[in-house]
Amino acid sequence: MFLKIIPIHSYLFMNRNKIYLLLNMKICIPSYNRYETIQHKSIKFLLNAGYEASEIDVFVADQEQYDLYKEKMDGDISIIIAVKGLREVRDFIFNYYDQGENLLCLDDDIEDVRECYLNDDNKLRLRSITNVKEIVDKGFDLCVTKKRKLWGLYPCPNNAMWMNSQKEFTWDYKFIIGNFFGVINCKNMNKLSVPDIDDYERSIRSYVLYGGSVRMNHLSAKTKFRKNTGGQQDTSNRQELIDNSKEILLNTYPNLIYLRKRKSDTNPMLKDRRTLEQHFNNVC
Repeated sequence: MFLKIIPIHSYLFMNRNKIYLLLNMKICIPSYNRYETIQHKSIKFLLNAGYEASEIDVFVADQEQYDLYKEKMDGDISIIIAVKGLREVRDFIFNYYDQGENLLCLDDDIEDVRECYLNDDNKLRLRSITNVKEIVDKGFDLCVTKKRKLWGLYPCPNNAMWMNSQKEFTWDYKFIIGNFFGVINCKNMNKLSVPDIDDYERSIRSYVLYGGSVRMNHLSAKTKFRKNTGGQQDTSNRQELIDNSKEILLNTYPNLIYLRKRKSDTNPMLKDRRTLEQHFNNVC
């Protein structure tokens, strides 16, 4: 019988008279052509939150990218040569770490995490949080107590009213946006078939395998969607990849996702239509 040595800096939590041991977490950031942006945004955000540079792994596409990032970044940050492409680098990351390992995954352009609150005039507003590490620990703790493997934040970053209309914590079928999320690494949950919008498929698979995902609905990550250069914005056929991904999701999970029409596009929506069909059959 072999004993696994547990690091002394592991986290202990007490919940419902049970002790849950959360192993030392790793922070993983895939990045492409954003060696300046990542420094001023995600890395700065994490260091200000109290994380050590040695806790951060940055995944880059090739040797050329490695050299560019190595020149700019703190020497204690691990820079790992992975592969190019959203699905490909996600596959690489989740296979790089052990099954069951706690991973905080975020994009390279995260500026802040904010919460909704009532100000002195009794109006809903957003403000920066100062307890990022506690929030992250809470996400993993809730995953353990609710038997989930995926947690995240509210997907709309600028609407305090929408955020406040939700329960503070949910663990049912919800979309977990991919710019800031945590996983207790499950390679099966993270098997992706789409070239883009992988956060939709991950949310679906989390529901299919574990009954849902933990979401902290009063918190959201601040970033500038599709406005920063580099990353996926350097992909010339990005919209084609997104449209292709929508078709794959509709064909693969026909009863778990649908498309809502917008002015010039469609937006994927997660809903378990099997429940509605079952209810209809029971009524008839």
